[in-house]
Amino acid sequence: MKKIFIALTVAFAAFALTGCEKMLDIQKKGVISMEDFYKTDEDAESALVNAYYQAARWLSNTMGTEAGWNECPLLNPFEYASDDMFAAGENKADGIEGNQINAFWYSDNNSVITGSYHCYYIIINAANQVIDHFAESADTPVKKRCVAEARVLRAYMHLTLAMGWCNPPIVDHVLEGSELPANAESQKEILDFVIADCKAALPDLDEKKSKEDKDGAVKVTKGFANAVMAKAMMFENDYASAKPVLKSIIDSGKYDLVPSDQMSSLYHYSGRGNMESVFEFNLKYDATVDGYYQRAQPNFKMLWGWRSSRVRLPDGTGSELPPEGPWGWCNPSKKFVDTILENDGYDSARRKAWIKSYDEVLYEMPYSTDAANPTLADKKKDSYRGIFDGSGLYGHCGWFMWKRLYRSEDRTPTAEIQWNLVIMRYAEVLLMYAECCAQTGDNAGLAALNKVQERAQAQHRSTSLTLAEVQKEKYIECWLEGSRFPDLVRWGIADKELADNGKYLPNFCDAMSSKGEAEHRGYIDDSDAKWCTTAHPEMGFKKEKHSYFPIPFDAKNVNPNVHDWFAK
Repeated sequence: MKKIFIALTVAFAAFALTGCEKMLDIQKKGVISMEDFYKTDEDAESALVNAYYQAARWLSNTMGTEAGWNECPLLNPFEYASDDMFAAGENKADGIEGNQINAFWYSDNNSVITGSYHCYYIIINAANQVIDHFAESADTPVKKRCVAEARVLRAYMHLTLAMGWCNPPIVDHVLEGSELPANAESQKEILDFVIADCKAALPDLDEKKSKEDKDGAVKVTKGFANAVMAKAMMFENDYASAKPVLKSIIDSGKYDLVPSDQMSSLYHYSGRGNMESVFEFNLKYDATVDGYYQRAQPNFKMLWGWRSSRVRLPDGTGSELPPEGPWGWCNPSKKFVDTILENDGYDSARRKAWIKSYDEVLYEMPYSTDAANPTLADKKKDSYRGIFDGSGLYGHCGWFMWKRLYRSEDRTPTAEIQWNLVIMRYAEVLLMYAECCAQTGDNAGLAALNKVQERAQAQHRSTSLTLAEVQKEKYIECWLEGSRFPDLVRWGIADKELADNGKYLPNFCDAMSSKGEAEHRGYIDDSDAKWCTTAHPEMGFKKEKHSYFPIPFDAKNVNPNVHDWFAK
C-alpha cells in the first residue's frame, strides 16, 4: 500500500507543479482510494513517512526531474553562489551550470536553479497531503503529531525558497491541476507563514529525549521547529524575538557539540544521529527494498569528490577513499582556505576535519605502493601517487575538500551512499544565538561563540562579541552547509564578499607530471585562471539582480501569475 501511495503522491506533485489537467479519475483494481486511505493513525503515519521520503529524496538529488540531473538542491545552488568553493570539474567546459551560478552569468534556464526550485514544491506537496487530510480531523495524539511534523517540513521548504527566490508562491494546500498560485507579496509574507506554521506545530511535537537520543535526531522535534522559526525571524531582522527561541534549544540540554576528535565524522556514516544533530534525514540501506539508488543521493558522491581522472586516489590498505572515481566539481576556494588557515591554524581539529593539504594526501594517506616506498624520500619520488595529469586539477588551489567527501565508511555493498542528510547542527544554533546577541547588544552570546571556537581548536578566540566575529566564525564552521550565500545577502554584504566570485579559477599542478621533475611538488598555475572574465564580460554579482535566484523559465511559461523577485 505504501508503495502505491508514494507513486500517487509523486504524480499529484508533478501535475500540480506544471499546471497540467487533472489525472483521469479511473478506479484501479487493488488500489485503496484517497477517500478511504486517510482515516487511521496508521494512515497518518504512512502519509508522513511519504513526506519524509520525498524530502530526503528530492533535497538530496534532482535525479528524475526535467533538469538538474546531478545536483543537490539543499546545497548546490547556494554553494555555487557563495565564496565557499570553486565550481570546477574536468575543465572550463565541464559543469557549466555550476560555473554560471558561481560567476553570476546564469539565466532563468539554469538547470540547477530550475531543478532545485521544483524539488522544494514537490516536497511541499507531500507535506500538504498530510496536513490537508488530517489537520481538521486530527482526533488522536498520533494524527496531531503527524500533522505537526508535516507543518515543520513545509515551513522549512518555504524558508529555503524565501532565502533562495525571495518571494515565490506560498503553497498551503494540495493544488488542483487548474490552480496557478501567484508570488507572495514579499519575502516577509513567506517568513511570517513559516513562523506561524512552526508555532502551530510546537504543542504537538515530540522533544528529543537526551543528547544520546538518536531517534530524536532523525525526526522533526520541538528543537528543530524552534530552530526553523528562529532562522525565519532572523531573516526578518527580528533578532530580539529569535534570541529566546534559540536560547530555549540551548537550555534544553538535549544537544551538544561532538568532541574535537570526532569532527571528521560529522556528515558521515559514523556520525549519524550524534548529539550535535538537531535534525537529519535517516537513510538506511536495505538490500531487500527496491529503489535505494534513487533515495541514496545518487550523484552526490560524484560531484563532491576528488577528480579521479587527474589525481590517483589513495588506494592502500585502510584507505578512507572508496574506489569509485568522482568528478571534482566542488573544491575549496582559495579565499576559504586562506581564512581557515589564518583563523584556525594548520593543526586545528577543524582544519583537519574540513580540508586536507596536498602533502597530507600524498604522504599521510595509504597507497598500494607504500611497501615499495617506505620512507618519505621514497614517497616523494613515487610517480604512482598524486596528480598524474600534466594540466593539473581545474578549479583547485592545492587543498582538498574533506568535510563532505564520500568515504569508504559511507559506501554500501552496492557502492551507494549510506550517510544521513543533515539539515541542522547544534553548532549553527549556537552561532545563530551568538549573532542575535551581537545584533541586540547582549554579550551573553560570547560563550556560545567561544564554545564553537574551542571545539574547533581555533587559534583565534573571540574576546568580545561583535557581528564581524560571528560572521567570520560562521563562514568557517558552516562551510559547505548552504548557509553562506543567504547570510551574505541578509547581512547586506554580498556585493562586497562576492565581488570576485568566479573571476579566478586556477589549476593546481604537480611538477612531476607537468614538468618532469623527479619529486612531487605542488604548485598553482593561474595562467588561465581568469578566463571567465573574458569569455563572459557580463559576469559578476549585481545586488539588484543576483541577491536571489530567478523563477525558472518553465514555471513562468506555464503560470503567468509568477514573476522574478526583481520584476517591476
